[in-house]
Amino acid sequence: MSDRSSNGRSGRRLSCVGALLGVFALDLAVASCASTDDEPGPDGVDGASQIPTVDAALDAGGDACDPDAEDCTTPRPPPCDEVEWCLEKTSHPAGIGLASVWGSGPNDVWAVGAHGTVTHWDGKQWATGKVATDWSLRAVWGSGPNDVWAMSAQDQIFRTTGFANGAATWRTVTPVTDEPVEPPAFLGAIWGTSSSDVWIGGKILYIQRDDGQFGEVAWRSVATDGGGTAWAPSLQDYTFDMVQGIWGSGPDDVWMVGSKSNNVPFGVHSNGAAAPGAVPAWKELDTQSLAGLNAVWGSGPNDVWAVGDNGTIRHAGADAAVWTIIESPTAANLRGIWGSGPNDVWVVGEHGTLLHYDGKAWRTVVGGFVPGTAPHLYGVWGSGPNDVWAVGSGIVMHYSGPKPGAEGPNR
Repeated sequence: MSDRSSNGRSGRRLSCVGALLGVFALDLAVASCASTDDEPGPDGVDGASQIPTVDAALDAGGDACDPDAEDCTTPRPPPCDEVEWCLEKTSHPAGIGLASVWGSGPNDVWAVGAHGTVTHWDGKQWATGKVATDWSLRAVWGSGPNDVWAMSAQDQIFRTTGFANGAATWRTVTPVTDEPVEPPAFLGAIWGTSSSDVWIGGKILYIQRDDGQFGEVAWRSVATDGGGTAWAPSLQDYTFDMVQGIWGSGPDDVWMVGSKSNNVPFGVHSNGAAAPGAVPAWKELDTQSLAGLNAVWGSGPNDVWAVGDNGTIRHAGADAAVWTIIESPTAANLRGIWGSGPNDVWVVGEHGTLLHYDGKAWRTVVGGFVPGTAPHLYGVWGSGPNDVWAVGSGIVMHYSGPKPGAEGPNR
């Protein structure tokens, strides 16, 4: 096996990659050279988190006070039956931000975040654990309940066979490159078609290969002779700086969004992924945007959405030459997107932003936050139209379907 069991990280230098990971540009952002518990951001306390207030308010129940009262110390969040999205009690460590969420079904949901935090939903409760790293985990994805991946940087990629007996055992996967990298190259995008076909992306790495040196921002897993995992380049381009999101309907229909070295966003499509180990051919579409693109998702090859900063929403299909500009109901930075189908798509973003698309238009949805807070949301995933999860600044939220009288997508 070429997958590794240790979590050591070399301090030698290959190239200096960027200082900030844009997908967590506010309370989850940190200088790329920081990695200790004393630092703020993803490797320290999430400064915008309201988790102590959330759990205290949910624990207090009827004893929580009216937020308008002068002596209120534990304000009451709105009742769950009055809002579409409800706060979840998780016993998640106070102040630790969550960056990404994914699940294999309604009783197997994973969220990852700062300090190597992993929290798992088994259909009844959330249980929090940790990967053997103090680096922030920026993305989680799996091919099924017994094959789950989480990652942070080029040498911080982890894999587990699932949650069992109250815990998950993680092993370290072979890094993208054996060459030392300092500061590390952050990875924030992951998607795949199977346990043996995983695509990852992040900050550009300059890698020396047999046929020259290349600037690479995304890679695809390949099996080694020993049965482990190695990484082949899937997107080589010196003009690209970072991949923020990856999605595909299959190995012959893959989309990536991110930013170029001049901070201009890009969105590319491959309609014929190359054989294992070969670099796919990509078509770049004009984003018609100067704002960054942070996430991509689609219901099929001809229904693909990308979202980004300043409320940017774009739509495209496999044969498109440009991304279509879509009217947005917000100017907030949008961070995550997921849908159950073409007429049911959710987007989350900063300042408590929740958006829903019903097949006709996008609209803002009110979340049941603790009064006086507007935590940033970074990831969204669901098992179906009435079971959707969102995570962010120390919080987990759940949508269980439309409610009579609640403020939501059907209001």
